[in-house]
Amino acid sequence: MRVITYNIRKGKGANGRSPIEMAAIGRALKEREADLVLCQEVFHCTRTGASQSRHLARAMGLDCYYGANKFRVIGHHGNTTFTSLAVEKFINHDISTNRIERRGALYVRLQLADKPLHVFNVHLGLNGWQRLSQARRIGELLTELTRGNEPVLLAGDFNDWRLELDRYIVEQLGFDNALGETGTETTRTWHARKPVFSLDRIYTRNLDVGRAGRFDGAPWSELSDHLPLFAELEVA
Repeated sequence: MRVITYNIRKGKGANGRSPIEMAAIGRALKEREADLVLCQEVFHCTRTGASQSRHLARAMGLDCYYGANKFRVIGHHGNTTFTSLAVEKFINHDISTNRIERRGALYVRLQLADKPLHVFNVHLGLNGWQRLSQARRIGELLTELTRGNEPVLLAGDFNDWRLELDRYIVEQLGFDNALGETGTETTRTWHARKPVFSLDRIYTRNLDVGRAGRFDGAPWSELSDHLPLFAELEVA
């Protein structure tokens, strides 16, 4: 299966001031023919009822599962997981460390041929203490929701530009970094126009990784301030 993780910046474009139609993002993603697309900063407007999740799902021809994290007067945003695969269960877990900076881990359990695939779509905090606390909470969720030999996908925007959290996730939580062998240049996802920092990740457990990398250039350099990562996976 092909997996993509992508922070779409609420459809505000690379500069944060140029609204991007969800159909344009949806077309770009659909062309990559993914089985799973994990998006962060997906906006739903309470005033108009407009849902970026639904717009993207329609454009890609996939089902969508959304978890709201940050609530404001005009609406809310959070993480959305899109897939064509059969979903058994989904729930959004609040992993916030304070009342201001709201963060979530959207859990979706997929049913494969003979075992479940556990998918965690996450967006972590802006400082190291927050991110470590949130990673520990994700570890607790792993213990609650998965068994040791079952395949797990953990992906999203980790805001871990110094790679301080990577060692904890690999050594303590038992994951492999899907792009760990591709080189620093390939893993840089922010800013989309000139990537400097590696903010986004794809981690796997009990999954074999084939090709993995980053989508860049047109149209990705203008659709968001992040670039998407992809990985081709097979159940071990």
